[in-house]
Amino acid sequence: MMKDRIYSSALILGVLVCVLLIRYFEPIVFDAFWLAIVIVSVYEMLRVFKRRGNTAFEWINYAYCVAFLAIVLISKFLGLEFYQMIILELTLLIAVSLVLLILPFCFSKKIVYDETKFSSPREYLMNKSLTTLNIIIYPALLLGLMYMLNHINTIGLVDSGATDEVFGLFAILMVFIISMITDTFAMLGGMLFKGKKLCPLISPNKTISGFISGIVMGTLASMLLYWIFTAFDSTNSVFTAVNVGVWQFALFGFLGAVATSLGDLFASFLKRKAFVKDFGRTFPGHGGFMDRLNGICFNLVIVLVFFIIFF
Repeated sequence: MMKDRIYSSALILGVLVCVLLIRYFEPIVFDAFWLAIVIVSVYEMLRVFKRRGNTAFEWINYAYCVAFLAIVLISKFLGLEFYQMIILELTLLIAVSLVLLILPFCFSKKIVYDETKFSSPREYLMNKSLTTLNIIIYPALLLGLMYMLNHINTIGLVDSGATDEVFGLFAILMVFIISMITDTFAMLGGMLFKGKKLCPLISPNKTISGFISGIVMGTLASMLLYWIFTAFDSTNSVFTAVNVGVWQFALFGFLGAVATSLGDLFASFLKRKAFVKDFGRTFPGHGGFMDRLNGICFNLVIVLVFFIIFF
């Protein structure tokens, strides 16, 4: 098992490094890469909900993934302000939500459904709509925030002299490094120190010592990332201009590590409710894409807020 985890980790890290290297020359390459990951993650979530007897309007889930990215790219090429892009994204979310809530009242044809689980076709369709909306928010919308970080400068999220190639890379690395370090040292800390369980009813393998180890190392990883990037004039000047120092990075590294751990616990809760061990079997020893991205979903929010506040 441990050997499989090491091989899978090396593969994941290798692919990520290659994509980020290509991204430095053309950020849209990363958009395509991330869109594929989001779609697979949505597919895994659909499978988990089906295990619980909840189906969804799958085509709406997949269409939303593409539409979210399309709005970011359109905003970039039209030169829209960040708030204008947010308004468009919120409009999309509200429109889809309204459609999903109205759909159960519009079907007139005979519908086949599990009569032992639902008392009427309308109840079945409402459950299907709510499941669709659930998956739109988690993971599609949360993972979609990565597109904003990828084009962080062009879409006006920050006003810096750095380019998307440089500053976008820094933002993406913040997400991945904090989450990966937190996950890795939470596991190693739990194995080394053991002790009391964190939430035995949700995830019996997670310990308090592992939780603390992950948060401490995730915070230190954020501080280390700051020191590395301040060694380069192109990013150091940006931090100096907005008066952002290592302690701000320590704070948000801490919050990002906590968010990563909570995201992991939330995913464990969903899997326990569905009676599955992993979201998928793509990576031996690691599970599926959502097993690797559950912490990133929540950490993305923290990193995005960090740049909105300080830059």
